[in-house]
Amino acid sequence: MNSSATTHAVWSGKQLLDAFAFSAALLERHRDAVNALNVFPVPDGDTGTNMALTMRSALEAVDGLDPNATTSAVAAKLAYGALMGARGNSGVILSQFFRGFASGLGNAEEIDGRDIARALQGSRDTAYKAVMRPVEGTMLTVIRAASEAAKKKSRSHPSVLDVLAAAVDGAQVALDNTPQQLDILRQAGVVDAGGQGVVYILDGLARSAQGETELPSISASSTRGPGENMAFLDMVGETHGEDAFGYCTNFMVFGDHIDPDRCRQEIAAMGDSAVIVGDESMLKVHIHTTDPGEVLQYATRLGDLDQIKIDNMSRQTEALSAQRNARTDSPGDASARDAITGGEAHETIAVIAVAAGEGISEALRSLGASAIVRGGQTMNPSTQELLDAVDASGAYEVILLPNNKNIIMAANQVDALTTKTVGVVPTRSIPAALSALTAFSADRDLAANIETMEDATADCLAISITRAVRAVDLNGVTVSQGELIGLVDDELAVAGTDDADVFQKTLAKSGAHDPELFTIFVGEDVSPDDAQEFETALVDAWPDAEVETHPGGQPHYRYIISIE
Repeated sequence: MNSSATTHAVWSGKQLLDAFAFSAALLERHRDAVNALNVFPVPDGDTGTNMALTMRSALEAVDGLDPNATTSAVAAKLAYGALMGARGNSGVILSQFFRGFASGLGNAEEIDGRDIARALQGSRDTAYKAVMRPVEGTMLTVIRAASEAAKKKSRSHPSVLDVLAAAVDGAQVALDNTPQQLDILRQAGVVDAGGQGVVYILDGLARSAQGETELPSISASSTRGPGENMAFLDMVGETHGEDAFGYCTNFMVFGDHIDPDRCRQEIAAMGDSAVIVGDESMLKVHIHTTDPGEVLQYATRLGDLDQIKIDNMSRQTEALSAQRNARTDSPGDASARDAITGGEAHETIAVIAVAAGEGISEALRSLGASAIVRGGQTMNPSTQELLDAVDASGAYEVILLPNNKNIIMAANQVDALTTKTVGVVPTRSIPAALSALTAFSADRDLAANIETMEDATADCLAISITRAVRAVDLNGVTVSQGELIGLVDDELAVAGTDDADVFQKTLAKSGAHDPELFTIFVGEDVSPDDAQEFETALVDAWPDAEVETHPGGQPHYRYIISIE
Protein backbone atom coordinates (compact mmCIF):
# COMPACT_ATOMS: atom_id res chain seq x y z
CA MET A 1 0.00 0.00 0.00
CA ASN A 2 1.02 3.59 -0.56
CA SER A 3 1.82 4.97 2.89
CA SER A 4 1.51 8.54 1.65
CA ALA A 5 -2.16 8.13 0.82
CA THR A 6 -4.82 9.74 2.97
CA THR A 7 -5.88 7.49 5.83
CA HIS A 8 -8.82 7.65 8.23
CA ALA A 9 -8.95 6.94 11.95
CA VAL A 10 -12.77 6.94 11.83
CA TRP A 11 -15.24 5.94 9.10
CA SER A 12 -18.64 7.38 8.25
CA GLY A 13 -21.41 5.35 6.65
CA LYS A 14 -20.39 6.59 3.21
CA GLN A 15 -16.77 5.61 3.78
CA LEU A 16 -17.83 2.14 4.89
CA LEU A 17 -19.95 1.76 1.77
CA ASP A 18 -17.15 3.01 -0.48
CA ALA A 19 -14.77 0.53 1.13
CA PHE A 20 -17.03 -2.45 0.48
CA ALA A 21 -17.60 -1.24 -3.08
CA PHE A 22 -13.81 -1.22 -3.57
CA SER A 23 -13.65 -4.73 -2.06
CA ALA A 24 -16.33 -5.96 -4.43
CA ALA A 25 -14.41 -4.56 -7.40
CA LEU A 26 -11.19 -6.19 -6.19
CA LEU A 27 -12.91 -9.54 -5.75
CA GLU A 28 -14.52 -9.23 -9.18
CA ARG A 29 -11.13 -8.57 -10.74
CA HIS A 30 -9.76 -11.76 -9.15
CA ARG A 31 -12.94 -13.81 -9.64
CA ASP A 32 -11.42 -16.18 -12.20
CA ALA A 33 -8.36 -16.73 -10.01
CA VAL A 34 -10.61 -17.73 -7.11
CA ASN A 35 -12.68 -19.91 -9.45
CA ALA A 36 -9.50 -21.69 -10.46
CA LEU A 37 -9.15 -22.94 -6.88
CA ASN A 38 -12.48 -24.79 -7.13
CA VAL A 39 -11.06 -28.28 -7.36
CA PHE A 40 -13.39 -30.16 -5.06
CA PRO A 41 -16.24 -31.72 -7.06
CA VAL A 42 -19.11 -29.75 -5.58
CA PRO A 43 -21.08 -27.91 -8.25
CA ASP A 44 -22.26 -25.05 -6.06
CA GLY A 45 -21.11 -22.79 -8.88
CA ASP A 46 -17.63 -21.33 -8.90
CA THR A 47 -16.62 -19.88 -5.55
CA GLY A 48 -15.25 -16.65 -6.98
CA THR A 49 -18.37 -16.09 -9.03
CA ASN A 50 -20.66 -16.91 -6.11
CA MET A 51 -18.85 -14.54 -3.76
CA ALA A 52 -18.64 -11.77 -6.35
CA LEU A 53 -22.36 -12.00 -7.13
CA THR A 54 -23.20 -12.04 -3.44
CA MET A 55 -21.13 -8.87 -2.99
CA ARG A 56 -22.94 -7.33 -5.95
CA SER A 57 -26.32 -8.10 -4.39
CA ALA A 58 -25.18 -6.61 -1.09
CA LEU A 59 -24.24 -3.34 -2.78
CA GLU A 60 -27.43 -3.23 -4.85
CA ALA A 61 -29.44 -3.30 -1.63
CA VAL A 62 -27.85 0.02 -0.59
CA ASP A 63 -29.09 1.83 -3.71
CA GLY A 64 -31.28 4.73 -2.70
CA LEU A 65 -30.03 4.88 0.88
CA ASP A 66 -29.56 8.36 2.35
CA PRO A 67 -25.99 9.51 1.58
CA ASN A 68 -25.72 10.56 5.22
CA ALA A 69 -26.81 7.17 6.53
CA THR A 70 -24.98 5.84 9.59
CA THR A 71 -22.49 3.00 9.41
CA SER A 72 -24.99 0.69 11.13
CA ALA A 73 -27.68 1.51 8.55
CA VAL A 74 -25.26 0.83 5.69
CA ALA A 75 -24.10 -2.44 7.26
CA ALA A 76 -27.69 -3.59 7.80
CA LYS A 77 -28.59 -2.96 4.15
CA LEU A 78 -25.45 -4.75 2.96
CA ALA A 79 -26.31 -7.74 5.14
CA TYR A 80 -29.86 -7.93 3.78
CA GLY A 81 -28.72 -7.71 0.16
CA ALA A 82 -26.03 -10.35 0.68
CA LEU A 83 -28.49 -12.78 2.20
CA MET A 84 -31.09 -12.36 -0.53
CA GLY A 85 -28.46 -12.68 -3.26
CA ALA A 86 -26.29 -15.39 -1.71
CA ARG A 87 -25.12 -18.07 -4.16
CA GLY A 88 -23.84 -21.47 -3.15
CA ASN A 89 -22.11 -22.45 0.06
CA SER A 90 -19.48 -19.70 -0.07
CA GLY A 91 -22.09 -17.05 -0.84
CA VAL A 92 -24.25 -18.07 2.10
CA ILE A 93 -21.28 -17.99 4.48
CA LEU A 94 -20.29 -14.60 3.07
CA SER A 95 -23.83 -13.34 3.69
CA GLN A 96 -23.40 -14.41 7.31
CA PHE A 97 -20.11 -12.51 7.41
CA PHE A 98 -22.12 -9.39 6.54
CA ARG A 99 -24.89 -10.24 8.97
CA GLY A 100 -22.46 -10.66 11.84
CA PHE A 101 -20.57 -7.53 10.81
CA ALA A 102 -23.77 -5.50 11.03
CA SER A 103 -24.67 -7.05 14.36
CA GLY A 104 -21.22 -6.29 15.75
CA LEU A 105 -21.53 -2.62 14.85
CA GLY A 106 -24.76 -2.22 16.76
CA ASN A 107 -26.19 1.29 16.36
CA ALA A 108 -22.89 3.05 15.63
CA GLU A 109 -23.05 6.23 13.58
CA GLU A 110 -19.29 6.36 12.91
CA ILE A 111 -16.73 3.65 13.58
CA ASP A 112 -13.08 3.34 14.48
CA GLY A 113 -10.77 0.33 14.54
CA ARG A 114 -12.23 -1.02 17.74
CA ASP A 115 -15.67 -1.08 16.13
CA ILE A 116 -14.21 -2.86 13.10
CA ALA A 117 -12.71 -5.48 15.42
CA ARG A 118 -16.08 -6.02 17.13
CA ALA A 119 -17.78 -6.25 13.75
CA LEU A 120 -15.33 -8.92 12.58
CA GLN A 121 -15.94 -10.85 15.79
CA GLY A 122 -19.62 -10.76 14.90
CA SER A 123 -18.76 -11.98 11.40
CA ARG A 124 -16.79 -14.87 12.87
CA ASP A 125 -19.50 -15.93 15.33
CA THR A 126 -22.37 -15.70 12.85
CA ALA A 127 -20.49 -17.49 10.06
CA TYR A 128 -19.51 -20.39 12.30
CA LYS A 129 -23.05 -20.69 13.62
CA ALA A 130 -24.43 -20.93 10.09
CA VAL A 131 -22.50 -24.13 9.34
CA MET A 132 -23.79 -27.21 11.12
CA ARG A 133 -20.40 -28.94 11.19
CA PRO A 134 -17.69 -26.30 10.75
CA VAL A 135 -14.50 -27.53 9.07
CA GLU A 136 -11.15 -25.84 9.64
CA GLY A 137 -9.02 -25.05 6.63
CA THR A 138 -11.92 -23.25 4.97
CA MET A 139 -13.10 -19.64 4.69
CA LEU A 140 -14.37 -19.95 8.27
CA THR A 141 -10.80 -20.37 9.49
CA VAL A 142 -9.70 -17.31 7.53
CA ILE A 143 -12.53 -15.20 8.96
CA ARG A 144 -11.67 -16.33 12.49
CA ALA A 145 -7.97 -15.52 12.05
CA ALA A 146 -8.81 -12.07 10.68
CA SER A 147 -11.08 -11.42 13.65
CA GLU A 148 -8.45 -12.47 16.19
CA ALA A 149 -5.74 -10.35 14.55
CA ALA A 150 -8.03 -7.33 14.39
CA LYS A 151 -9.01 -7.64 18.04
CA LYS A 152 -5.38 -7.83 19.14
CA LYS A 153 -4.34 -4.79 17.07
CA SER A 154 -7.32 -2.69 18.19
CA ARG A 155 -6.08 -2.68 21.80
CA SER A 156 -3.03 -0.60 20.92
CA HIS A 157 -3.74 0.95 17.50
CA PRO A 158 -7.48 1.68 17.17
CA SER A 159 -7.44 3.35 13.75
CA VAL A 160 -9.50 1.76 10.97
CA LEU A 161 -6.44 1.29 8.77
CA ASP A 162 -4.27 -0.34 11.44
CA VAL A 163 -6.96 -2.81 12.43
CA LEU A 164 -7.86 -3.75 8.86
CA ALA A 165 -4.20 -4.15 7.89
CA ALA A 166 -3.76 -6.54 10.82
CA ALA A 167 -6.90 -8.44 9.76
CA VAL A 168 -5.49 -8.90 6.25
CA ASP A 169 -2.17 -10.16 7.59
CA GLY A 170 -3.90 -12.62 9.92
CA ALA A 171 -6.21 -13.83 7.17
CA GLN A 172 -3.33 -14.35 4.74
CA VAL A 173 -1.36 -16.45 7.24
CA ALA A 174 -4.44 -18.60 7.88
CA LEU A 175 -5.10 -18.94 4.15
CA ASP A 176 -1.54 -20.12 3.47
CA ASN A 177 -1.98 -22.74 6.18
CA THR A 178 -5.24 -24.23 4.81
CA PRO A 179 -3.47 -26.99 2.84
CA GLN A 180 -2.01 -28.25 6.12
CA GLN A 181 -5.50 -28.41 7.61
CA LEU A 182 -7.32 -30.09 4.72
CA ASP A 183 -5.55 -32.94 2.97
CA ILE A 184 -7.71 -32.47 -0.11
CA LEU A 185 -6.14 -29.02 -0.57
CA ARG A 186 -2.63 -30.31 0.03
CA GLN A 187 -3.12 -33.06 -2.55
CA ALA A 188 -4.42 -30.53 -5.09
CA GLY A 189 -1.72 -27.97 -4.32
CA VAL A 190 -4.17 -25.13 -3.64
CA VAL A 191 -5.40 -22.91 -0.84
CA ASP A 192 -9.08 -22.74 0.06
CA ALA A 193 -11.06 -20.84 -2.57
CA GLY A 194 -13.52 -19.24 -0.15
CA GLY A 195 -10.68 -18.23 2.12
CA GLN A 196 -8.92 -16.58 -0.81
CA GLY A 197 -12.09 -14.64 -1.53
CA VAL A 198 -12.22 -13.43 2.08
CA VAL A 199 -8.62 -12.22 1.84
CA TYR A 200 -9.48 -10.16 -1.25
CA ILE A 201 -12.48 -8.62 0.50
CA LEU A 202 -10.47 -7.66 3.59
CA ASP A 203 -7.61 -6.41 1.42
CA GLY A 204 -10.06 -4.20 -0.44
CA LEU A 205 -11.29 -2.70 2.82
CA ALA A 206 -7.74 -2.02 3.97
CA ARG A 207 -6.74 -0.51 0.64
CA SER A 208 -9.76 1.78 0.79
CA ALA A 209 -8.79 2.82 4.32
CA GLN A 210 -5.32 3.59 2.96
CA GLY A 211 -6.91 5.92 0.43
CA GLU A 212 -6.45 3.84 -2.71
CA THR A 213 -8.96 4.39 -5.47
CA GLU A 214 -7.41 2.34 -8.29
CA LEU A 215 -7.38 -1.45 -8.32
CA PRO A 216 -3.95 -3.11 -8.19
CA SER A 217 -2.78 -5.09 -11.19
CA ILE A 218 -3.21 -8.86 -11.12
CA SER A 219 -0.11 -10.81 -10.18
CA ALA A 220 0.42 -14.23 -11.72
CA SER A 221 1.24 -15.54 -8.27
CA SER A 222 -1.65 -13.84 -6.49
CA THR A 223 -3.31 -17.16 -5.84
CA ARG A 224 -2.08 -20.68 -5.55
CA GLY A 225 -3.83 -22.65 -8.26
CA PRO A 226 -4.13 -26.37 -8.95
CA GLY A 227 -0.79 -28.06 -9.18
CA GLU A 228 0.40 -30.99 -11.23
CA ASN A 229 -0.65 -33.62 -8.70
CA MET A 230 -4.22 -34.66 -9.42
CA ALA A 231 -4.26 -37.61 -6.99
CA PHE A 232 -6.87 -35.77 -4.94
CA LEU A 233 -9.53 -36.85 -7.47
CA ASP A 234 -8.64 -40.47 -6.86
CA MET A 235 -8.89 -39.85 -3.13
CA VAL A 236 -12.32 -38.25 -3.54
CA GLY A 237 -13.58 -41.22 -5.52
CA GLU A 238 -12.16 -43.76 -3.09
CA THR A 239 -13.53 -41.89 -0.08
CA HIS A 240 -17.03 -41.25 -1.36
CA GLY A 241 -17.66 -43.96 -3.93
CA GLU A 242 -19.15 -43.56 -7.36
CA ASP A 243 -22.64 -42.44 -6.37
CA ALA A 244 -22.12 -41.01 -2.90
CA PHE A 245 -22.05 -37.28 -3.66
CA GLY A 246 -25.79 -36.90 -4.21
CA TYR A 247 -27.36 -33.53 -4.89
CA CYS A 248 -26.37 -30.01 -3.91
CA THR A 249 -29.73 -28.58 -2.84
CA ASN A 250 -30.40 -24.87 -2.34
CA PHE A 251 -33.66 -23.06 -1.64
CA MET A 252 -35.38 -20.39 0.42
CA VAL A 253 -38.53 -20.92 2.50
CA PHE A 254 -40.81 -18.12 3.70
CA GLY A 255 -43.25 -18.77 6.53
CA ASP A 256 -44.60 -17.69 9.91
CA HIS A 257 -43.17 -18.71 13.29
CA ILE A 258 -40.35 -20.84 11.88
CA ASP A 259 -38.10 -22.31 14.57
CA PRO A 260 -34.63 -21.74 13.02
CA ASP A 261 -32.69 -23.80 15.56
CA ARG A 262 -34.97 -26.80 15.29
CA CYS A 263 -35.01 -26.61 11.51
CA ARG A 264 -31.21 -26.46 11.38
CA GLN A 265 -30.97 -29.66 13.40
CA GLU A 266 -33.66 -31.55 11.50
CA ILE A 267 -32.61 -30.49 8.00
CA ALA A 268 -28.92 -31.09 8.74
CA ALA A 269 -29.75 -34.69 9.69
CA MET A 270 -30.92 -35.27 6.11
CA GLY A 271 -27.48 -34.77 4.53
CA ASP A 272 -24.06 -33.17 4.77
CA SER A 273 -22.43 -29.74 4.38
CA ALA A 274 -25.57 -28.06 5.66
CA VAL A 275 -25.62 -24.26 5.78
CA ILE A 276 -28.95 -22.97 7.11
CA VAL A 277 -29.47 -19.31 7.93
CA GLY A 278 -32.41 -17.02 8.58
CA ASP A 279 -35.02 -16.25 11.21
CA GLU A 280 -38.65 -16.89 12.15
CA SER A 281 -39.95 -15.68 8.79
CA MET A 282 -37.34 -16.90 6.30
CA LEU A 283 -34.67 -19.58 5.95
CA LYS A 284 -32.01 -19.99 3.27
CA VAL A 285 -30.86 -23.61 2.99
CA HIS A 286 -27.85 -25.27 1.39
CA ILE A 287 -27.35 -29.02 1.89
CA HIS A 288 -25.77 -32.00 0.15
CA THR A 289 -28.20 -34.91 0.18
CA THR A 290 -28.95 -38.12 -1.68
CA ASP A 291 -32.68 -37.37 -1.44
CA PRO A 292 -33.54 -33.72 -2.17
CA GLY A 293 -37.21 -34.66 -2.25
CA GLU A 294 -37.12 -35.45 1.45
CA VAL A 295 -35.63 -32.05 2.25
CA LEU A 296 -38.07 -30.14 0.06
CA GLN A 297 -41.03 -32.07 1.43
CA TYR A 298 -39.98 -31.12 4.94
CA ALA A 299 -39.55 -27.49 3.90
CA THR A 300 -43.02 -27.25 2.34
CA ARG A 301 -44.45 -27.78 5.83
CA LEU A 302 -42.69 -24.60 6.94
CA GLY A 303 -44.03 -22.28 4.26
CA ASP A 304 -43.58 -21.23 0.63
CA LEU A 305 -40.48 -22.34 -1.28
CA ASP A 306 -38.52 -20.11 -3.66
CA GLN A 307 -35.19 -20.03 -5.55
CA ILE A 308 -34.95 -23.84 -5.65
CA LYS A 309 -31.74 -25.10 -7.26
CA ILE A 310 -30.62 -28.75 -7.31
CA ASP A 311 -27.32 -29.92 -8.85
CA ASN A 312 -26.08 -33.47 -9.36
CA MET A 313 -22.65 -33.60 -7.73
CA SER A 314 -21.87 -37.11 -8.98
CA ARG A 315 -22.03 -35.82 -12.56
CA GLN A 316 -19.58 -33.05 -11.65
CA THR A 317 -17.24 -35.67 -10.19
CA GLU A 318 -17.39 -37.68 -13.41
CA ALA A 319 -16.59 -34.54 -15.43
CA LEU A 320 -13.56 -33.78 -13.29
CA SER A 321 -12.37 -37.37 -13.56
CA ALA A 322 -12.80 -37.26 -17.34
CA GLN A 323 -10.62 -34.14 -17.49
CA ARG A 324 -8.01 -35.86 -15.35
CA ASN A 325 -8.08 -38.96 -17.58
CA ALA A 326 -7.83 -36.88 -20.74
CA ARG A 327 -4.76 -35.23 -19.39
CA THR A 328 -3.20 -38.53 -18.35
CA ASP A 329 -3.93 -40.17 -21.72
CA SER A 330 -2.71 -37.21 -23.76
CA PRO A 331 0.05 -35.40 -21.89
CA GLY A 332 0.93 -33.38 -24.95
CA ASP A 333 -2.60 -32.13 -25.54
CA ALA A 334 -2.55 -28.41 -24.81
CA SER A 335 -6.31 -28.10 -24.36
CA ALA A 336 -6.45 -30.88 -21.78
CA ARG A 337 -3.49 -29.38 -19.96
CA ASP A 338 -5.03 -25.91 -19.94
CA ALA A 339 -8.29 -27.29 -18.59
CA ILE A 340 -6.46 -28.53 -15.52
CA THR A 341 -3.80 -25.93 -14.83
CA GLY A 342 -6.08 -23.08 -15.82
CA GLY A 343 -8.59 -24.21 -13.24
CA GLU A 344 -11.43 -24.70 -15.73
CA ALA A 345 -12.92 -27.60 -13.78
CA HIS A 346 -16.25 -26.67 -15.34
CA GLU A 347 -17.92 -26.83 -18.74
CA THR A 348 -16.87 -24.68 -21.69
CA ILE A 349 -20.46 -24.62 -22.90
CA ALA A 350 -23.59 -25.33 -20.91
CA VAL A 351 -27.34 -25.60 -21.40
CA ILE A 352 -29.81 -24.03 -18.96
CA ALA A 353 -33.46 -25.01 -19.29
CA VAL A 354 -36.68 -23.62 -17.83
CA ALA A 355 -38.95 -26.25 -16.32
CA ALA A 356 -41.45 -27.02 -13.59
CA GLY A 357 -41.72 -30.47 -12.05
CA GLU A 358 -38.91 -32.56 -10.63
CA GLY A 359 -39.46 -35.46 -13.06
CA ILE A 360 -39.22 -33.20 -16.08
CA SER A 361 -36.24 -31.40 -14.59
CA GLU A 362 -34.42 -34.68 -14.06
CA ALA A 363 -35.15 -35.77 -17.62
CA LEU A 364 -33.62 -32.53 -18.91
CA ARG A 365 -30.58 -32.98 -16.67
CA SER A 366 -30.12 -36.57 -17.80
CA LEU A 367 -29.86 -35.36 -21.40
CA GLY A 368 -27.27 -32.70 -20.59
CA ALA A 369 -28.92 -29.63 -19.07
CA SER A 370 -26.52 -28.15 -16.53
CA ALA A 371 -29.10 -26.20 -14.58
CA ILE A 372 -32.84 -25.73 -14.33
CA VAL A 373 -34.61 -22.41 -13.80
CA ARG A 374 -37.94 -23.00 -12.12
CA GLY A 375 -40.72 -21.71 -14.30
CA GLY A 376 -43.17 -22.37 -17.08
CA GLN A 377 -46.83 -21.67 -17.66
CA THR A 378 -48.22 -19.06 -15.19
CA MET A 379 -44.78 -18.61 -13.57
CA ASN A 380 -42.55 -17.17 -16.25
CA PRO A 381 -39.07 -16.41 -14.90
CA SER A 382 -37.81 -12.87 -15.33
CA THR A 383 -34.79 -11.82 -17.35
CA GLN A 384 -33.02 -11.28 -14.02
CA GLU A 385 -33.68 -14.88 -12.95
CA LEU A 386 -32.39 -16.20 -16.26
CA LEU A 387 -29.39 -13.88 -16.03
CA ASP A 388 -28.70 -15.12 -12.52
CA ALA A 389 -28.66 -18.71 -13.77
CA VAL A 390 -26.25 -17.81 -16.59
CA ASP A 391 -23.89 -15.94 -14.28
CA ALA A 392 -23.90 -18.83 -11.81
CA SER A 393 -22.92 -21.26 -14.54
CA GLY A 394 -19.27 -22.27 -14.76
CA ALA A 395 -19.39 -22.12 -18.55
CA TYR A 396 -18.19 -19.32 -20.81
CA GLU A 397 -20.91 -20.01 -23.39
CA VAL A 398 -24.49 -20.77 -22.39
CA ILE A 399 -27.52 -21.97 -24.34
CA LEU A 400 -30.96 -21.14 -22.92
CA LEU A 401 -33.99 -23.33 -23.55
CA PRO A 402 -37.05 -21.22 -22.55
CA ASN A 403 -39.56 -24.03 -23.25
CA ASN A 404 -42.50 -21.67 -23.41
CA LYS A 405 -43.45 -19.03 -25.96
CA ASN A 406 -43.93 -16.45 -23.19
CA ILE A 407 -40.36 -16.85 -21.93
CA ILE A 408 -38.49 -16.53 -25.25
CA MET A 409 -38.45 -12.72 -25.19
CA ALA A 410 -36.98 -12.58 -21.70
CA ALA A 411 -34.37 -15.16 -22.67
CA ASN A 412 -33.32 -13.07 -25.66
CA GLN A 413 -32.41 -10.15 -23.36
CA VAL A 414 -29.80 -12.05 -21.37
CA ASP A 415 -26.88 -11.95 -23.81
CA ALA A 416 -26.62 -8.15 -23.61
CA LEU A 417 -26.53 -8.22 -19.81
CA THR A 418 -23.60 -10.56 -19.20
CA THR A 419 -19.96 -10.90 -20.13
CA LYS A 420 -20.66 -14.48 -21.19
CA THR A 421 -21.87 -15.45 -24.64
CA VAL A 422 -25.50 -16.54 -24.51
CA GLY A 423 -27.60 -18.08 -27.25
CA VAL A 424 -31.27 -19.04 -27.25
CA VAL A 425 -32.83 -22.06 -28.89
CA PRO A 426 -36.46 -20.82 -28.97
CA THR A 427 -38.10 -23.98 -27.65
CA ARG A 428 -41.80 -23.62 -26.92
CA SER A 429 -42.35 -26.90 -25.07
CA ILE A 430 -40.64 -29.53 -22.94
CA PRO A 431 -40.67 -32.12 -25.78
CA ALA A 432 -38.88 -29.57 -27.99
CA ALA A 433 -36.25 -29.11 -25.27
CA LEU A 434 -35.73 -32.87 -25.04
CA SER A 435 -35.25 -33.06 -28.80
CA ALA A 436 -32.82 -30.14 -28.72
CA LEU A 437 -30.76 -31.73 -25.94
CA THR A 438 -30.36 -34.97 -27.88
CA ALA A 439 -28.56 -32.91 -30.54
CA PHE A 440 -26.35 -31.01 -28.08
CA SER A 441 -22.62 -31.75 -27.96
CA ALA A 442 -20.10 -30.19 -25.60
CA ASP A 443 -17.51 -30.64 -28.35
CA ARG A 444 -19.24 -28.09 -30.61
CA ASP A 445 -19.20 -24.33 -30.22
CA LEU A 446 -22.23 -22.19 -29.46
CA ALA A 447 -23.23 -21.36 -33.04
CA ALA A 448 -22.92 -24.95 -34.26
CA ASN A 449 -24.89 -26.27 -31.31
CA ILE A 450 -27.70 -23.77 -31.76
CA GLU A 451 -28.01 -24.71 -35.43
CA THR A 452 -28.14 -28.46 -34.81
CA MET A 453 -30.44 -28.09 -31.82
CA GLU A 454 -32.88 -25.90 -33.75
CA ASP A 455 -32.86 -28.44 -36.57
CA ALA A 456 -33.64 -31.21 -34.09
CA THR A 457 -36.74 -29.38 -32.86
CA ALA A 458 -38.14 -28.82 -36.35
CA ASP A 459 -40.03 -32.12 -36.48
CA CYS A 460 -40.88 -32.24 -32.78
CA LEU A 461 -44.55 -32.72 -31.92
CA ALA A 462 -45.77 -31.83 -28.45
CA ILE A 463 -49.28 -32.50 -27.18
CA SER A 464 -50.50 -31.48 -23.76
CA ILE A 465 -53.72 -32.09 -21.90
CA THR A 466 -55.07 -29.75 -19.24
CA ARG A 467 -58.35 -28.40 -17.93
CA ALA A 468 -59.95 -25.23 -19.23
CA VAL A 469 -60.06 -22.45 -16.66
CA ARG A 470 -62.94 -20.74 -18.45
CA ALA A 471 -65.45 -21.28 -21.24
CA VAL A 472 -64.33 -20.21 -24.71
CA ASP A 473 -64.95 -20.61 -28.43
CA LEU A 474 -61.59 -20.73 -30.17
CA ASN A 475 -60.18 -22.28 -33.35
CA GLY A 476 -63.58 -23.76 -34.03
CA VAL A 477 -63.60 -25.55 -30.66
CA THR A 478 -66.25 -24.89 -28.03
CA VAL A 479 -64.92 -25.39 -24.52
CA SER A 480 -66.71 -25.41 -21.18
CA GLN A 481 -64.99 -24.38 -17.96
CA GLY A 482 -63.34 -27.40 -16.31
CA GLU A 483 -63.44 -29.48 -19.49
CA LEU A 484 -60.36 -31.33 -20.68
CA ILE A 485 -58.59 -29.74 -23.63
CA GLY A 486 -55.88 -31.01 -25.95
CA LEU A 487 -53.25 -28.65 -27.32
CA VAL A 488 -50.79 -29.13 -30.17
CA ASP A 489 -47.73 -26.98 -29.56
CA ASP A 490 -49.87 -24.76 -27.28
CA GLU A 491 -52.64 -24.33 -29.88
CA LEU A 492 -56.12 -25.47 -28.83
CA ALA A 493 -57.22 -28.51 -30.83
CA VAL A 494 -59.86 -30.56 -28.98
CA ALA A 495 -62.15 -30.48 -25.94
CA GLY A 496 -63.65 -33.48 -24.16
CA THR A 497 -64.17 -35.38 -20.93
CA ASP A 498 -61.75 -38.32 -21.23
CA ASP A 499 -57.96 -38.00 -21.29
CA ALA A 500 -57.27 -40.78 -23.76
CA ASP A 501 -60.09 -39.75 -26.09
CA VAL A 502 -58.91 -36.12 -26.05
CA PHE A 503 -55.36 -37.23 -26.82
CA GLN A 504 -56.33 -39.46 -29.73
CA LYS A 505 -58.46 -36.73 -31.32
CA THR A 506 -55.72 -34.15 -30.75
CA LEU A 507 -53.12 -36.40 -32.38
CA ALA A 508 -55.43 -36.94 -35.34
CA LYS A 509 -55.86 -33.17 -35.71
CA SER A 510 -52.09 -32.66 -35.61
CA GLY A 511 -51.71 -34.55 -38.89
CA ALA A 512 -49.08 -36.91 -37.48
CA HIS A 513 -48.97 -40.40 -38.99
CA ASP A 514 -47.48 -43.70 -37.82
CA PRO A 515 -46.09 -42.60 -34.44
CA GLU A 516 -43.20 -44.75 -33.23
CA LEU A 517 -42.61 -43.44 -29.71
CA PHE A 518 -44.78 -41.72 -27.11
CA THR A 519 -43.00 -40.20 -24.11
CA ILE A 520 -45.53 -39.24 -21.45
CA PHE A 521 -44.87 -36.94 -18.50
CA VAL A 522 -47.56 -37.27 -15.86
CA GLY A 523 -48.65 -34.15 -13.98
CA GLU A 524 -48.68 -33.68 -10.23
CA ASP A 525 -52.48 -33.91 -9.94
CA VAL A 526 -52.90 -37.20 -11.83
CA SER A 527 -53.46 -40.33 -9.75
CA PRO A 528 -51.38 -43.47 -10.44
CA ASP A 529 -54.53 -45.32 -11.54
CA ASP A 530 -55.46 -42.61 -14.05
CA ALA A 531 -51.91 -42.53 -15.40
CA GLN A 532 -51.91 -46.31 -15.85
CA GLU A 533 -55.27 -46.18 -17.59
CA PHE A 534 -54.00 -43.47 -19.95
CA GLU A 535 -50.86 -45.45 -20.81
CA THR A 536 -52.88 -48.61 -21.45
CA ALA A 537 -55.18 -46.73 -23.81
CA LEU A 538 -52.22 -45.58 -25.88
CA VAL A 539 -50.68 -49.06 -25.99
CA ASP A 540 -54.01 -50.49 -27.16
CA ALA A 541 -54.52 -47.79 -29.80
CA TRP A 542 -50.96 -48.01 -31.19
CA PRO A 543 -49.70 -51.56 -30.52
CA ASP A 544 -46.65 -51.10 -32.76
CA ALA A 545 -45.45 -47.95 -31.01
CA GLU A 546 -43.32 -47.66 -27.91
CA VAL A 547 -44.87 -45.96 -24.87
CA GLU A 548 -42.70 -44.56 -22.06
CA THR A 549 -44.33 -43.02 -18.99
CA HIS A 550 -42.49 -40.84 -16.47
CA PRO A 551 -43.64 -38.92 -13.38
CA GLY A 552 -43.20 -35.36 -14.59
CA GLY A 553 -44.55 -33.60 -11.52
CA GLN A 554 -45.53 -30.54 -13.59
CA PRO A 555 -48.35 -28.30 -12.37
CA HIS A 556 -51.42 -27.38 -14.46
CA TYR A 557 -50.90 -29.98 -17.22
CA ARG A 558 -52.25 -33.47 -16.64
CA TYR A 559 -50.06 -34.89 -19.39
CA ILE A 560 -47.28 -33.61 -21.62
CA ILE A 561 -46.60 -36.01 -24.47
CA SER A 562 -43.71 -36.05 -26.91
CA ILE A 563 -44.44 -37.87 -30.17
CA GLU A 564 -41.77 -39.19 -32.51
